[in-house]
Amino acid sequence: MESKYQDIVNNMSKLTLLHRIHIQKMAAANGLYPGQLPILEYILQNDNCTQKEIAEHLQVSPASVATSIKRMQRSGLVEKITDKSDLRYNRITLTDMGRKVVTKSRKDFNKVDKLLFKGFSDDEIKELCGYFERMIDNLSSEGYDNRSFFSLVAEIKTLVKDKSKEDEPNG
Repeated sequence: MESKYQDIVNNMSKLTLLHRIHIQKMAAANGLYPGQLPILEYILQNDNCTQKEIAEHLQVSPASVATSIKRMQRSGLVEKITDKSDLRYNRITLTDMGRKVVTKSRKDFNKVDKLLFKGFSDDEIKELCGYFERMIDNLSSEGYDNRSFFSLVAEIKTLVKDKSKEDEPNG
């Protein structure tokens, strides 16, 4: 039975990688780096938000949001506007180009997802979703259950970084 579990996990990993490849190709074709679309979509829904609000919503570090915002500013997708009532804060807004990129990217990402589920009935999709929710619940210990996808990715990066530090020679 263990080899069947391993086959399923390997297939899930392969599926995740294939999906990520398709999404990253679409993002690159639209001039985006991985992870930028969720930031842009948040700004679209919450115009004049702060970097802190974006970071809290996505459950990632403010520093990672700041890096992405700087990159998107250079690309002409977003603008920083100093808050008139509190000069310590910058408000983030989309440019016209940013709005167009968000709209096109979301359509392209939705095409990938539609392709992923090609040939599945609504009942099969609902059943599959239930299976994944149960598997997520099974592994959602230690406070992982309510964390966003992006904060889980950040957790992996932290674990890898910590392991790298352990492996460094102590001189």
